[in-house]
Amino acid sequence: MPSLAALRAFDAAARSGSFKVAAEALNVSATAISHHVRGLEAQIGVTLFVRGTRQVSLTDAGRELAEATSVSFSRIQATIDALQTSETVATISTTPAFAALWFAPRVATFEARHPNVRVRMVSSTEVTDLRRDQSIDIALRYGAEDEESDDVALVTHERFQAFGTKDYIERLNDISDAQFISTRWISKTLKPVTWQNWFEAAGDHMADKAKIREFDQEYEVLQAGLSGQGLILISDVLAQDMVSRGWLVHYRPVVHLPGFAYTVHVSPKKKELRKVQFLCSWLLEEMNGAADRP
Repeated sequence: MPSLAALRAFDAAARSGSFKVAAEALNVSATAISHHVRGLEAQIGVTLFVRGTRQVSLTDAGRELAEATSVSFSRIQATIDALQTSETVATISTTPAFAALWFAPRVATFEARHPNVRVRMVSSTEVTDLRRDQSIDIALRYGAEDEESDDVALVTHERFQAFGTKDYIERLNDISDAQFISTRWISKTLKPVTWQNWFEAAGDHMADKAKIREFDQEYEVLQAGLSGQGLILISDVLAQDMVSRGWLVHYRPVVHLPGFAYTVHVSPKKKELRKVQFLCSWLLEEMNGAADRP
């Protein structure tokens, strides 16, 4: 095989139609380009260029080889770009609610700590198969607690609590006057967490007379709460950012219901990558150390 330097010089000259321009692109002299091309022609026994005074043009054989080198060098560059991206971009799959309400407000904190790593979020309610989908590095899953293993780690348990704006709660003279807002429970595998459960835990007999409004998504519930429409029942994990900013406050914080677990699942082929270790450590620290649970 001809040397890579000779093929690279030929490819640059074929693209530009000039040994001088090719030399500038490769940061070498025009003489070096001419030397590489002549050596390549001598090695394969074929004339590749018709030399002119200021430019060169490809022969039929040169055009045929140029098609091959163009494709080959483009594929090499694309592969290098992909490998570099795989080292600097950490892709996490999680639920839409967690991505929007917990992760998005904090992703800049992670990237400030690890400026050479960028986070790509993929949100879906479908379970990602990390053994088959190699585009995903980490999956943060929600549900019943899994057994911990080398590829799975418990991040945190949530609690369901009541929240509202400070103004709404201060104006609420009687709980029977409240508008109660929650997410419509659609899971077939997880036990529902409802306002009726909260009333029982609080010792309030309001199950039959409470005004309850339901939304399909957690962020719709949070938006309703932020706009002062009523009390919301939601995971303290998802409400954490709003509470820390003072936009929402707990209503009767001693009353809370057990929720479910957030677990981190790591692709077996990627668990030794530094970007994956950085992201897992940060998730564990951020979700456990910053929790505000009165």
